Amino acid sequence: MKTKHILVSGLLALGTLLPGTEPLRADIPYVTNYGLSAVVKFTGGVPSIFASSGSGVSGPTGMAFDSAGNLYVANYGGNTIVKITPGGVGSVFASTGLAGPSGMAFDSAGNLFVANFSSNTIVKFTPGGVGSVFASSGLAFTGGLAFDRAGNLYAANQVINTIEKFTPGGVASVFASTGLIQPFGLAFDNTGNLYAANGMGQSIVKFTPGGVGSVFASSGLSNPTGLAFDSTGNLYALNTGNNTIEKFTPGGVGSVFASGLNFPQYLAFTDDAGVPLPLANGYPTPEPASAALLGLGALLLAARRPRPALNN
Repeated sequence: MKTKHILVSGLLALGTLLPGTEPLRADIPYVTNYGLSAVVKFTGGVPSIFASSGSGVSGPTGMAFDSAGNLYVANYGGNTIVKITPGGVGSVFASTGLAGPSGMAFDSAGNLFVANFSSNTIVKFTPGGVGSVFASSGLAFTGGLAFDRAGNLYAANQVINTIEKFTPGGVASVFASTGLIQPFGLAFDNTGNLYAANGMGQSIVKFTPGGVGSVFASSGLSNPTGLAFDSTGNLYALNTGNNTIEKFTPGGVGSVFASGLNFPQYLAFTDDAGVPLPLANGYPTPEPASAALLGLGALLLAARRPRPALNN
């Protein structure tokens, strides 16, 4: 008889695996804590520091996992992207062409797209770290990025309260412009609906593939930023207003998943073996670098210099 590990009350216990069944896996969320310059990992709901200044993390915002379990982190203040191994060893992946990097997302070919909050551009990096400008129109202090299953890229514009859609060739059009108040994080569900965190609207808006919007959740939210789906369709939202993570069922029922964070910005999931979760919208997991989970948060606009989302 084969064996497997079964998750029981946050602990791994030995069980049996019936023929033809799959092992149970637990979802592990990772969160960028801008205020602590650290990435926090939640195992069985218990937080621990996964990466900090020793790994090159400084004012972290966006994040993304590759297929080998390496974590890419955008350092907003330092204008760099750091690549961190599963063991927590960091190295600089990119340091040119960045100006307040925030939301990140991988395409199916393993290219990394980064929203430059301070320069109103989106930069594309090859797997080898070579950068080029992908888009510079239709953007206004952009935070969250997300790909749909057809390879179109969506970007949340905080100042003009829109979501911009870019074809794979970079042609821009407005996907949504109603019901948004400083939109931050973006996430697709498994049927192609796009969810947007309304940072100053204290809500999450759900858009059909055709761009028709409705309020998905409006309770338990306080300046929400990053969004991400787990493997069972629950939506997680980061709150910079009260430093919590709110968890919503597919029906929109919310509960507090974690508290005690420090200006959380973005989140991403792996399973308990360190394998990044596939995108909820069915977009293929790219090789060699996996897709950034579409739990991308964003940043608020400061009086003089843009900075990550704070209570203001």
